[in-house]
Amino acid sequence: MSIGNLPSFVRNSTVFSDEDKVKLASLSPLPTEVEVDKFRVDASIQELMNAFIGDESTRDIHLQERAKVYLQHNDILSAWKVILL
Repeated sequence: MSIGNLPSFVRNSTVFSDEDKVKLASLSPLPTEVEVDKFRVDASIQELMNAFIGDESTRDIHLQERAKVYLQHNDILSAWKVILL
């Protein structure tokens, strides 16, 4: 996938650097809905999701920041799972 094919919210993110976007674009195929749902039950992810109930914008920023941590560890698959929650 090219950077231009990333979802607009990823392409336009101020959290992700150009390097992060290149890493994200390198994964193909993206995780399935089932894989993302399995990731949702992780305690730290649930805590993050619950902390911002009713404030989607802030939650999305925090999820992108969590994905960025995964990218720093070259765990692109987990980064995408967080992004797709």
